[in-house]
Amino acid sequence: MANTFNINKVLQYDGTRGSLHYVLTSDSTDLTNDSLIDLSADLAGDTVTSIKLRTTDIIMYGNFFAFLEYDATTDQEIDRFETQAIDLSQQFVRDYTDMPSGGKLADDTGATGFTGDLLLTTSGMASGDGFNLLITFEVSTTAVKTS
Repeated sequence: MANTFNINKVLQYDGTRGSLHYVLTSDSTDLTNDSLIDLSADLAGDTVTSIKLRTTDIIMYGNFFAFLEYDATTDQEIDRFETQAIDLSQQFVRDYTDMPSGGKLADDTGATGFTGDLLLTTSGMASGDGFNLLITFEVSTTAVKTS
């Protein structure tokens, strides 16, 4: 049995800002670098170099970890979420808009292999575990920070 994608990555994007809604129930298969937003495919036609996360809202049920990352040769972790509730759900809400840049940026857009794609990795998912994820973002067309 494969993972059940209750809502498989509903992406809305207006050229400047966007949102992503993603709901999954696991068959115990973890996600590894699952592409949530692929800049070259999902935001095609724009010269987007990276995205800036404005908010994340994730409801998790089960006992597992979820990692949001920017894609590069060595992925850049944005945030991690952990739930230890077998019979309950836990909600994690992050509002990054009060940060100096107005959102959560990649650490180094000049890093080797940096694509700016938004990835999700999970660890420890059991059958029936899952999540409901809502992300809001803004696009950047210039390099944000380099080493």
